Amino acid sequence: MTSRNATVSAGVLCGVGANLVWGLAFLVPVVLPAAPSLTLALGRYLSFGLISLVVLACTWRTALVGIGPHAWRTALVFSLTGHLGYYALLVQGIRWAGAPIATAIIGLLPVSVALTGNWLRREFAFSRLALPLGLIVCGLALVYIVELDWRSAVEGRSTGEWALGVAATVGALAMWTSYSVSNARFLRMHPHVSSTTWSTMMGVGTFVFSLAALPVVMLTGAVHVPTPDDLLPLAVACLVLGVVVSWLGTVLWSRSSALTPISVAGQLAVIQVCAGLFYVFAWERRVPPALELVGIVLLVCGVLTVIHRARTEQVGAAGRPAHRPDGLSVR
Repeated sequence: MTSRNATVSAGVLCGVGANLVWGLAFLVPVVLPAAPSLTLALGRYLSFGLISLVVLACTWRTALVGIGPHAWRTALVFSLTGHLGYYALLVQGIRWAGAPIATAIIGLLPVSVALTGNWLRREFAFSRLALPLGLIVCGLALVYIVELDWRSAVEGRSTGEWALGVAATVGALAMWTSYSVSNARFLRMHPHVSSTTWSTMMGVGTFVFSLAALPVVMLTGAVHVPTPDDLLPLAVACLVLGVVVSWLGTVLWSRSSALTPISVAGQLAVIQVCAGLFYVFAWERRVPPALELVGIVLLVCGVLTVIHRARTEQVGAAGRPAHRPDGLSVR
C-alpha cells in the first residue's frame, strides 16, 4: 500500500467512524421521546463545551502552540455554522415545513458537500462522481418514502409557513456545506492544528454561544425544566450527545477532512443515515420493509463505490487542473 493510499484509507476510516458516532443523534429522540428537542440541543452543546474546556485545561501548554487569533476566530465561526446555526435553522425548518420536507432537503448533504468540494478543488472528474452520488440519491429516496410520514407535511400549514420552512432548511444545508468544505480547507492549510485541538476549540466557541443564548431561551420558556425522574436520563443523553456525538464526532470528521478528498468525505456522510436507521431498528427490534432494505443496500453500494475510487484514483492525475496550496484550482 502506497503512502497516499494509506493516508486516504486512514481518512476514510475516520470519516466512517465520525458518521457512525453521529448516527447516535437519530437514536436519542427515540429512546427519550418526551424530551423536548431544544432542551436536548442546549444540553448537548453545553456538554460539548464543558468537555472541550476540560480537555483544553489539560493540554493547552502543548495544544495551543502556534495557534493565533485567526484560528480562534475561525473556530468561533465554525462553531456557529457547523453546530449552533445549522441546528437552529434545521429545527425551524422542521417546525415550519414539517419533518418530511426538512429531512428530505437536509439528506442532500452528502451530495452538496461532494459537489461543492469537488468544484473548488477538482479532485475528481465530475463524471466519476455520477455513479456513487446517483446510488446515494436513489437510496435516500427509497428510505424516505418508507420512513417519513408525508401526510404530516401537508396538514395544518400555510404556504407562508412552508416557504419559511423550506428556506430555513436550505439555509441549514448551505451552512453545513460551507462549514464542511471550509473546515477541510483550513485543516489542510494549517497541518500543525491537530483534529483533537480543533474540535476542542470549536467546542469552546459553542460553549460561549450556548451560555449567551441560555438566558434568552430560559426567559422565553422554550427550554423545559425536567422533573426529578427525567433528570438522570436527560443528563445522560446530553452527555452522550455532547461528548460522543459532538466532540468525538468532530475530532474524527476533522481528521477525515484533513486526509481525504472532501468530495469523498462528503459522500461518506450518508453513513450517518444508515447508522441512525440501524440503531433505531435495533432499539425497536424491528426489521425494515423490503423497499427500505433496497434503499439501504443502494446507500451502502454508493459508499463502497466512493471508498473504492478514493483508494484507486490518483488526485491530480494527468488532464486535471493543478492545485494551489490554498485548495483552489489553477484554471
